Amino acid sequence: MSLIDISRSVSPATAVWPGDQEVEWAWTRRLEQDGASVNLGSIRLSTHTGTHVDAPYHVHDDGKKTEDLPLGAFIGTAQVVDVGSASSVRPEHAQRFAGPAAPRVLFRTSASTLSSDEWPGSVAPISPETVRFLSEAGTVLVGTDAPSVDPLDSTGLPAHHALLEAEIVHLEGLSLANVPAGQYELIALPLKIPGSDASPVRAVLRKAPAQ
Repeated sequence: MSLIDISRSVSPATAVWPGDQEVEWAWTRRLEQDGASVNLGSIRLSTHTGTHVDAPYHVHDDGKKTEDLPLGAFIGTAQVVDVGSASSVRPEHAQRFAGPAAPRVLFRTSASTLSSDEWPGSVAPISPETVRFLSEAGTVLVGTDAPSVDPLDSTGLPAHHALLEAEIVHLEGLSLANVPAGQYELIALPLKIPGSDASPVRAVLRKAPAQ
């Protein structure tokens, strides 16, 4: 089975939202240095580190938390759509692909040129109109390689709220630089963190079998 890793690395060098918890990694026990019976590490990080899923609770106190999200949405057929250098993700970017044949849509934008250690100056947000189009097409999951589906300076977060209203789960911070546009199978399960607003995921693609 050939899998394509579309997750960003998590380390103390990983770029995080300005002001958010940075990644802290430490060894608490070491075989050689401490004479311990095991190597044992600890990690502290934001739930929005690297490649992650946002739960509706992130933007609404009555929204679903991470453990309430439908796991089936994170596994199955997905279409990678390359929007190039577009300043935003618009309905026309998805019109050829969205629908029952690809209920998950992942957008590759200019953010894919950045490494895990780089924070973008701006991103290509997903327009609320695109979210509504995808909802009508039966989309259950939307993903982006950007750290947010909204502009980085947005406080109204229109795409987040449109996705919440449409009951579409979404992934942020994907790594799609070396992934050609096309149809794949996605696996990107969140951690089971009760009460959480988000969760890191290990996202992979498998090329869809030829029809």
